[in-house]
Amino acid sequence: MKIGRDDQCASCGLALPAGIRAYWLADERVVRCEPCHDVEIQNDDPGQVRVGGGTGGSPTTTDPATIAASESDPTMEVAGRSALSEYEKRSAKELARKQKRVEDDAEWRAAIKERRPVVGRIASALTPKPEIGPESQSTKAWKTGAEGERRVAEVLAETVDIEVLHDRRVPGSKANIDHIAVGPAGVFVIDAKKYTGQVEVRDVGGLFRTDERLYVNNRDRTKLVEGVLGQIGVVRTALGDEFRGVDVHGVLCFVGCEWGWFMRQKHIKGVTALWPNALADHVSATGEHVDQVRVIADHLRLKFRPAT
Repeated sequence: MKIGRDDQCASCGLALPAGIRAYWLADERVVRCEPCHDVEIQNDDPGQVRVGGGTGGSPTTTDPATIAASESDPTMEVAGRSALSEYEKRSAKELARKQKRVEDDAEWRAAIKERRPVVGRIASALTPKPEIGPESQSTKAWKTGAEGERRVAEVLAETVDIEVLHDRRVPGSKANIDHIAVGPAGVFVIDAKKYTGQVEVRDVGGLFRTDERLYVNNRDRTKLVEGVLGQIGVVRTALGDEFRGVDVHGVLCFVGCEWGWFMRQKHIKGVTALWPNALADHVSATGEHVDQVRVIADHLRLKFRPAT
């Protein structure tokens, strides 16, 4: 729905101005932004180590084995670290809940058999035992997201003439930007997604109006585009007057999707949707900022701290 007053996302803390589309959770009486709500409901799932990204910059790693060690070094950028950390937290909580149900059930069976041996055994035999089954899709989605971010980081690590920032916190909120690449053509805000199915742009507006929407595996994913547009605005603000003339481009990089016979990039509302192998050429394209790449990247590193 379009919210009627200024609010903020209950999950990530992102400011939500009146009129923006968001989810109203009536039971909790809070608002959740569309990207956070999508993470909760989506049904989607070791990288290599490389020091330095593109032409240089902070140490970067995509290897999960180094993530724990990197926590003590805030200058080390780990692609997907915050998503993987959230996955581990949710996974541990989910497992603890399941284990508690199994333990409570065992205690109940022992107690009822002791109190009423005959009836208790019958009740115990007729009552299904809880099991520790597979993780929920909402929990696994965080792991899937981290895997997608690491794949994109691998591509960016091999791309020349660019500077890369991974997993950066949006100031004043709990939200993060997956990747920021600075190249000769400007700044690229990259949101990595690991989905399956075909990527399409469909016009669902009808005869007298245009309404282009992004579909992945026949599901409307236009909210992802809107999320990237919001991140573009944040980065533009961070560039300030000093870099007012620097273009900021939005990119959705889909890992594991299908693109049809001709493998064409998709463009919707100023955002480019593409696959990992097409990303390198896109962010390293020629442009007028070739001599400013390092300076712009250093400026953004001060504005966007690594997510933890």
